[in-house]
Order: sequence, then structure tokens, then C-alpha cells
Amino acid sequence: MHYDLETWLRPVWRGKEAHFETATVVGESGEIHLAFKPTGKVTVQNYALEKTFVEGVDFQINGQTLRRIASGSLPYFKAEEFYLPEQLQYDIRAVKGACPEFDEERPFLFFGEADLVTRNQIAVSYAHDGVWSGKIPADKSGKFPKLLQKLENGERVKITFYGDSITVGCNASGSKFGGNVSPHTDIFPVMITKYLENRYKISVDYVNTAVGGWDSAVGLKNFDERVLDWQADLLILGFGMNDIWNTPQSYEENLQEMIRRFYAKNPTAELLVISSMLPNVESNWGVEKTSVFEFEKILLALEEKYPLAVADLTQIHSDLLATGKRYRDMTGNNINHPNDYLIRVYAQVLLKTLIGKDE
Repeated sequence: MHYDLETWLRPVWRGKEAHFETATVVGESGEIHLAFKPTGKVTVQNYALEKTFVEGVDFQINGQTLRRIASGSLPYFKAEEFYLPEQLQYDIRAVKGACPEFDEERPFLFFGEADLVTRNQIAVSYAHDGVWSGKIPADKSGKFPKLLQKLENGERVKITFYGDSITVGCNASGSKFGGNVSPHTDIFPVMITKYLENRYKISVDYVNTAVGGWDSAVGLKNFDERVLDWQADLLILGFGMNDIWNTPQSYEENLQEMIRRFYAKNPTAELLVISSMLPNVESNWGVEKTSVFEFEKILLALEEKYPLAVADLTQIHSDLLATGKRYRDMTGNNINHPNDYLIRVYAQVLLKTLIGKDE
């Protein structure tokens, strides 16, 4: 099976089936932890969903733990490939206490763009009796009466996406930033657009002006040209990951000015803001800078002050990690980008926030 929008948008917090839950095995007998305890048959495939592996030959299941059989063919990273004695392009190190496999002789973490990380990941599908233990994203559709009225009336709508590389679409497998490889998952802005078009039988004018590497300061500097000129019905705004080098105060000031300018130019439009996924919680890249949890608090406070809604990806990413899944299971570059699985979660949370979708 390859990319199927309906399946990809089934919320991780609902139902009794996990579809293509991704994981990264490190070591020839390495183990991964699933989000739920499987009941019955477990199907394990490569990330591209082109090859299926055999239980008892390639892997073993014990509760929520999947272990690779050393003599099998399940994709994996050798420990010496994932934990390195010398840095690659950036100084990205595992943190003692945060990374269980911390090794002073091999302290640097592997990372890579396109499909350099995901080509060694696996996708696991299974039924379970588990109950989602994290927070369920809130239905904030009441914040979008004008957009929803247009959708219900079958009117054409215009949506602008603006933010950093995560909103650009890194590392979705179906984009050039993910290698344009199987299973060819769309970037989350396209998934949202396609869903709205299919559900409401309308056309969406889709504009994505996000730029990789930008923080909120650069985003504000270019805001008029890249956002205001499009006069959208809805702006979906996503900054935060690259702001971890900035102060919470500067982030708040930049976001408030974007909000002010947006409504001054587009008083009848509506605004959805994304609180970012986490950077790698096992690395110095993520844990020694300003926490995105600080930015999450700022956005939730702005939600009380302005006519906007926050799609809380920070919370659900944290909740997924609390199940026992590792950061490397859900990342496309091992630093700060989602893989297909977490890109799907982005779309799921955004649609729940925007229109209350929870089926």
C-alpha cells in the first residue's frame, strides 16, 4: 500500500488500529517501542511500504516491544553509523541522561536530509486495545465561522501557509525535500487542502510561502510580501523551531506584530497558528536552547487575547514520546523535521483544530 489520504488522516488518538507507525531500529538486534500494545498480527514493512517482513524471521514482538532478529533483513542503523566519533556538518551531540545509548567515545548523532534517515526506518501496522493517554487536540472550529460558512456553501476559499521548513514540507517522502520517494506522502499543507476539497466539494486556492531556515524575526521582515499580498480567507502560521536561539520575548513580539498586520490588512480573514513539534530531545541541539514549550505557552496566551486558534503540535508530539516511542522514530532528519508519520499527525491536529475532524 502507498499513500492514501483517508488512511493517513485517521487520528492517532482515536480507534483501535495503528497504521504504518514508524520507528528507527539501531543495532542489529535493536529494539523499538510501539505506541500501543498489539493484539493479534503485526505487519512490519519498510518505510517505502514496498517490502513486508516476517515475524520470527526478521523480528519478534514482546508486548509493546519489537526486536530486530540479527540474522533477518529488517532495515536498521548500525550503532556506529547512528552514533559517531566525529561530527558531521553540525555539532549535534547525544546528551548524557537524555539518550540511553550515550557513549563518550561516539557522542555525535547522525542526521541527514531527503531520505537519508527515513530509508532505514520501518512502518508497523497492528490492532490494539489501548486507550490514548495524552491530550486530545481541541475542536476550535468555533474560531472559524467565516471559513466554515464558505466551505458549507460550496464557495471557493483561499488558504495561505507561512512558516519555516516544517511548513515547507521537509521531509515528506512525496516532496523533493524528502527525496520524492515511496510512499510519496504529501506535505501537510497539501493534505489539508485535498481533504477540504474532497469533503466540501469545493476548490481551494492554495499558497505556501514558507521558507526553510526562517525564524519569526525573518518571517516578520518578509510578512507583507509573503502573506498580506495574498489576501487569504485563512492564514496558517508556523514559526517556532528556528526561534529556539531567540528569547521568548522576541518571539512573542514578532508573532503579535504578524497578527496585528494580518488583521489590519484582512479584517474579515481568520488565523490558525501552529505550536511547533519538539527538536531532538536527546540532543544538545534541542535541549540547550529556548524550549518550544515556552513558545507554546506564548501562543496559548495569544489565543486568549486575539481572534485566532492554536493547533498544539507541541503537546501531541510530547504525548507521543510519553508512550515510549523515541524521537528518532518520528523524525525525517534526526534533528528538527517530522517524517511521514509525524507529518500525518500535523495534518490530523490541524484538521481537528480547524473543522473538528475526529473520525
